[in-house]
Amino acid sequence: MERLTYTVSEVAELLGISRSKAYDLVAAGLLPIVPLPGRRKLVARAVLERLVDAPEPAAERMTVATNGDQYSNAPPPARTAPAAGRPRSRIAS
Repeated sequence: MERLTYTVSEVAELLGISRSKAYDLVAAGLLPIVPLPGRRKLVARAVLERLVDAPEPAAERMTVATNGDQYSNAPPPARTAPAAGRPRSRIAS
């Protein structure tokens, strides 16, 4: 009989992502888990099959920010140099 659930670590290995990224996806609700009492988190095989068979590429869904920062995957903003001849800050003496 084929397994019905996998641990988050096993899911990470099956998907080819890091274990911490898999846990980030679980925390963000992008990778649903089977609710169990305690700390153990299991992912249903059906969830993985839907994720892999989805028409939208899985990589696009998994790039959603998982740490609360909506721009976490965007490049950092460009830094501008201070105007020439102006000090960056003034310290009162």
